[in-house]
Amino acid sequence: MPHRISVNGDLNKYAFLVTLVHEFAHYTTYVSNKRWLKPHGAYWKREYAQAMTPFLSGRVFPADLLWAIRQHLADAPASSCSDHNLMRAMRRYDPDPGTYLEEIPHRSVFRFNRRLYVKGPQLRKRFKCRCLNDRRSYLIDPMAEVEMEKPMDLMKKQGMARHPRR
Repeated sequence: MPHRISVNGDLNKYAFLVTLVHEFAHYTTYVSNKRWLKPHGAYWKREYAQAMTPFLSGRVFPADLLWAIRQHLADAPASSCSDHNLMRAMRRYDPDPGTYLEEIPHRSVFRFNRRLYVKGPQLRKRFKCRCLNDRRSYLIDPMAEVEMEKPMDLMKKQGMARHPRR
């Protein structure tokens, strides 16, 4: 079966390039070794950094993003999404950036993965959020893209909106 690489079509051009090179590094790691290695281990990190090297210039990336990518490559995590500094830098170039959980006020109601939550305190890296659907608490990454709920919309969805008396 031939190898296949796919990349989300909704990425900005910089995020697309970084993701594509990330995936090509997996391919070259496999081809070079012909055996299973840790998917984001030391060998892959070297392949990834080497594959990114030709693109590390001001002709390809803006200065702020170039700095974030260089920091990212120093010890690349499994996903560029895990690197919050890189995510924030790349987001500046999104044509229509969404809202991250870290940007909304404490105790705000938001939608994430088709469920409603209330933002709670930050515990180490993640926010403890209460799900209004099942009343359980979940730890959610600060860089999770969320959709804010307006108070009246929330009341209508929960059947709590007051109807005027006739």
